[in-house]
Amino acid sequence: METDRLDKWIGKITGAQKTRTPRRRHSKKDHKVQKLRIIPLGGLDEVGKNMTVFEYGDDIIVVDMGFQFPEEDMLGVDYVIPDISYLEGKKKNIRAVIITHGHMDHIGGIPYILPKLGMPKVFATKLTRGLIERRLDEFELTKMANLNTINPEETLRFGPFTLNFFRVAHSIPDGVGISIDTPQGRIIHTGDFKFDPEPAGSTQRTDIRKLQKLCQKPILALLSDSTNSLSPGTTISEKEVGRNLEDIIRKTPKRLIIASFSSLIGRIQQIIDYAQKYKRTVFVSGRSMIENMAIAEKLGYLKIPKRLVFDIRRTKKHPGNDSIILTTGSQGEAVSALTRIAMSEHPHVKLKEGDTVILSSSPIIGNERAIFTVINNLCMLGARVIHSAIMDVHTSGHAKQDDLTRMIKLVKPKYLVPIHGEYFMRKGHAELGSRMGIKNENILLIQNGDVLEIFAGKVEKSQEKVETNYIVIDGLGEGDVDSLVISDRQKMAENGVLIILLTVDGKTKKLLQKPSIISRGFVYLKESQEVEKEVGVKAERAYRNIIEKKKGVKRGEIKKYVRGSVEKYTHQKLERKPLIIPVIDEV
Repeated sequence: METDRLDKWIGKITGAQKTRTPRRRHSKKDHKVQKLRIIPLGGLDEVGKNMTVFEYGDDIIVVDMGFQFPEEDMLGVDYVIPDISYLEGKKKNIRAVIITHGHMDHIGGIPYILPKLGMPKVFATKLTRGLIERRLDEFELTKMANLNTINPEETLRFGPFTLNFFRVAHSIPDGVGISIDTPQGRIIHTGDFKFDPEPAGSTQRTDIRKLQKLCQKPILALLSDSTNSLSPGTTISEKEVGRNLEDIIRKTPKRLIIASFSSLIGRIQQIIDYAQKYKRTVFVSGRSMIENMAIAEKLGYLKIPKRLVFDIRRTKKHPGNDSIILTTGSQGEAVSALTRIAMSEHPHVKLKEGDTVILSSSPIIGNERAIFTVINNLCMLGARVIHSAIMDVHTSGHAKQDDLTRMIKLVKPKYLVPIHGEYFMRKGHAELGSRMGIKNENILLIQNGDVLEIFAGKVEKSQEKVETNYIVIDGLGEGDVDSLVISDRQKMAENGVLIILLTVDGKTKKLLQKPSIISRGFVYLKESQEVEKEVGVKAERAYRNIIEKKKGVKRGEIKKYVRGSVEKYTHQKLERKPLIIPVIDEV
C-alpha cells in the first residue's frame, strides 16, 4: 500500500520496544493506609466513552479515555467525551493513563482530555499506541504527548499501584486486560474481551495461563465487560466468519464490495488472504480504512502481498469483475465510502448490476435506519446485499454469557463490578454472577460518577457522587450537553423558532412601534398571520408590564419575561414550545 505520508510519525513506533518500569514515586501518604477509590467517569451508562479512575491517597491511574457517538437527541453533536472535572484539580497526582485497546470508545477522547490534564504519561500496546499517535497527529499534539509502549510480559509500577497485563482476544489486535495490585488488594479489569479459540490474523487468544497465574492470589474485585451479557452461548470465532467470507469470495463470479470496521485488522487479513488465494485484486476506499491498514502493516500486524492491494484514490487500475473493494461505511455514515457508492456519488466506484455487497459488521444501536437506507439504495442499483442477519459474516468482539461465566470461574473474585454497557446489560451480568455463587451484596451495580471505596477487604459504594455531565464535541466547540445550544436545537427541530423584534427608545426604553414577528417551522402559512399577530400583542404587553413595574430592569431580565409570556401563550394555544428569541433594538 502507499503509506509514505504516514512514515514520518509511525516510524517512531515500529518494531518491538522494551517498556521501562517507571521509577516508583512515593506519595506523601504512603506511610498511612488509605482507602482505594474506583470512580467510573464514563462507560457505565452507555456503550462508549470508557474511562475509569483508580485513586489511592495522592496517586491516580486512569484506565482508558474514549468517546461516545451522540444519541439521537444530540442534534449536530459529533462526539461525547467524559467529564473530567474531578481530575482537573488533581493533575499532578495522575501517574499514568493506561489504554486497554485501540477502539475509539477507549482512545477517542485522548486529544480532547490529555491537554487538560497536563499531558500525563500514556501507556499502550504497540498497535494501540500507533492508533493513538495517528489520532494525536490529527490535532498536532504528537510531539507534546508522552507515549509509552506496554510489553504485556513486563510489570509496571506507579506509586502504590503495580500493574500486570494479560492479552485478550477482541475485534482488534493487541488488547489487554489489567491486574492492578494495590495496598487494599488485587483488582482485575478485563477491558473488552472474548474467548476466541481461532482468532484471525495477528489477533491473539485470551491468555488464560497468564490470567490463572495472576489469580493464584485472591482477587478482591473483578471489573468485567458486560456488552453481550444478555446473549446466550459463546461468541462465534473469527475463523468461522472467515470461512463464510471465503465461500462468498470463491463462489461470487463478479465484483465484491465488502464494508467493515477499519479496526478489524484480523478480518481484513483474512479478506486479503482469500483475495490472493482466488486471484482477486483488492482496492481500498475510506480514509480510516487506508490509514489503519497502513499502521497495522508497518507495525507487523497485517501482511499485504506486493501488487495485491491498492489505494483506490491513487491508482490507475480499475476495479473490474475480479476485484474486491474493501471499504468503510458499514454503519451507514453519511459521508462514508459505502454511502457514497449507494448514492452513486463515489468518484472511483460506480455500482453495477450483479455486484455483491457484504456488510461485515453488526449495527451499532441507533444506526439501524441509516443502514437500512444504504441497503435499500444498493438494492435499487442492482446489487446483491449480504449482511449478518442473512449469514454469519460478522462476529462480536465481546464475550457472551458462557464466556462471562468462564471469566468469573477463572478469576474467582470476592466482588463483581459489571462495567462497559447500558444498565440493563450490567444488570444481566450481575444476574450471571449471582448464579455463579457470588453473594448478591458483593455484586455492585454502579453508575458513572459513583465512588467505590475499598478498605480492609470490603468494597462499598460511598455516598459521594462525582460530576459526570455529558461533554459534547460540536465541530470546534466543546461543552456541557445541557447547554442552551443543544436545548435550542431540540426546540427548533421539534417546534420551530419565533423571533420577536422589539424596537425601543434608547433613553426612555419605550416601544417605538409594534413588535415585529418572524417565525420559521412553527405554524402553517394559513395560520401564521393570526398567530403572529397574537404573539405580537402578548410580547408588547409583557414588555410594557415589566418596564412599568420594575425600574432599571436589565435587558436579560426583560427578554426572559417576554419569552416566558409568549411561551405560555404558544403552549396554551397550540400546545407547542418553539425556540423564542426576543431581540431588543435600541434607537
